[in-house]
Amino acid sequence: MRRLNVFSLGVLVCLGLLIVLTGCGKKYRDLAAIQKKGELVMFTDARWAPFEYIGEGGKEEGVDIDLGQAIAKDLGVKLRIINADFDGFSLAIQNGQADIAIAALTITAERKESLDFSDPYTNSCQYILKQETSTFIRSLDDLRGLKVGVHLGTTGDFLVSGQITDGVLTGTGAEVVQYKSLQEASLALMKGDLGAVVCDDLWAKNLAAVNKGLTCFEARFADGSIEEEFYGVAMAKGNTTLVQAVNASLKKLLAADAINKSLDYHIPRSQIE
Repeated sequence: MRRLNVFSLGVLVCLGLLIVLTGCGKKYRDLAAIQKKGELVMFTDARWAPFEYIGEGGKEEGVDIDLGQAIAKDLGVKLRIINADFDGFSLAIQNGQADIAIAALTITAERKESLDFSDPYTNSCQYILKQETSTFIRSLDDLRGLKVGVHLGTTGDFLVSGQITDGVLTGTGAEVVQYKSLQEASLALMKGDLGAVVCDDLWAKNLAAVNKGLTCFEARFADGSIEEEFYGVAMAKGNTTLVQAVNASLKKLLAADAINKSLDYHIPRSQIE
């Protein structure tokens, strides 16, 4: 038997430790591992109609649920949904608790620092929800000095917080108030605890439609400019094979106009109470 010298033994020990540490660092499941398991785990927050909501049967429904099901079918696996608070999606992906997150997620530079995203599958913009009597609110600039409600961790939160920190609301006395859901925020608005709520367009339209005395409009700045957003599927940083597979599935769905058809189906069935 060939004997190893001390140097060779040390190299092998170091290599072994490197392999162990590398394995521990990779918490995500790539495409092969997902297909071997036969299950795709999807994070969502089913309080974001029409993209995700709890249907009459007590199950998650919505555009993003349809999308997750379609992706899982293309991968040849079953879909398992984790329904949790929106602000936990990033940690769930990074810890390997979920393979993907589909929850009306806007692709942002900040989020791309810790996550990978698919190609966009639809676009959106922020809306201002207000009481009909608040006629002086006509743009984001008019939120000066007001308490503005947002859904914690969303782009509405980022937009208002950013404008307070370094934007048109800086030094004006405006305050961002973060809620776990937009239903809570809209109730606070109706009670007069807030001056306005900033959220995605479809949510604002639904809330205005079902709550008497509320109205909404596109969240533009006084100069008429606007920040358009694009939704994507979030995955672990470096999970290249899964990103490629999800993009291939999205390309097929978009070619068939499946996302718009799903929106047309779910919008009248998901009015927010």
